[in-house]
Amino acid sequence: MRMNMKSHSTKTIPIILLTIFFFSVSAYANLRIMSYNIENFWLRFDGESGTITTQGAELDKDDLERLEIIADVIDDKEPDVIGILECASLAELIYFNERFLEENYLCWSFRAYDSRSYGIPLGIMVKKDLEVRSVKLVEPRSFSLRGIIVADIAKDEYEFTLILVHLKSKIEKKLGDSALRRDKQGDRLREIIAEKLESDPEANIIICGDFNDFPDKDEQEEAAEVEDLIAKMMTPIILPGEIEVAVYSPTLDSSDLDVNGELWTEKTEEYGAVLFDYFFLTEGVEEEFIGIDHVYPEEFEDIEKASDHIPVVVELNGG
Repeated sequence: MRMNMKSHSTKTIPIILLTIFFFSVSAYANLRIMSYNIENFWLRFDGESGTITTQGAELDKDDLERLEIIADVIDDKEPDVIGILECASLAELIYFNERFLEENYLCWSFRAYDSRSYGIPLGIMVKKDLEVRSVKLVEPRSFSLRGIIVADIAKDEYEFTLILVHLKSKIEKKLGDSALRRDKQGDRLREIIAEKLESDPEANIIICGDFNDFPDKDEQEEAAEVEDLIAKMMTPIILPGEIEVAVYSPTLDSSDLDVNGELWTEKTEEYGAVLFDYFFLTEGVEEEFIGIDHVYPEEFEDIEKASDHIPVVVELNGG
């Protein structure tokens, strides 16, 4: 059961009741995917398989408040699929789902490295009424220490692949080293996308996560002498037979701005408000795109207490 349930959403729209009802019903029929970096969740709420611990400490009031906020925004946005970054191990993710989300989701969590010092896990949560055909961790020892999740899912008759990533952070000892690593990761990510598209150029592929990169070329990329990662991700995929598949970014194309006219997903002491989290869609999915929602503080007032990132939700005309 949920504790201290309350609504944090403050965004209201003065519109007639009939229209509100129609919008709500139609929204449920669409496919909603959330990407959410929940900031070192495992440091507060982690344990070995079959146990629930916080490295020897009890969950305190701040821990519980943070978990409540994360659960509240999930309840409010009702995503069908959630890509969780920096999540706990599987035991803790299942516990979170049972205690705060009424067991509405199936859960997967992968730790690419055994050591708790490396590879903060990636996780995925899928509503139980969807069909999960496969969930795999690939590239576990070369992909940012975190691996990469590739999940094949269907909602009713709509089939899609979700690729969840968390690329190398900007922390580095030598200028350009981190950009060089992300560049190689971007190349491998595009190879994985191409492998999926080779069997079906019209496949519905959704790529999301924390890319730890600005929209334009920065000093790290300049020092590494590599192209801008985000521009690379939006370059069409060329398949055998010179088949070209476009890749779009609703994050940049739709520009869901905050109240100050800014586009961001993380606030850091070093950079301030920055855009690090992105969605990319292959052209088959782009045709089904409805909208993107960056859950800014003015919409969900306590969201910054939960993580240094805000969640992002993409809605598609699928299912």
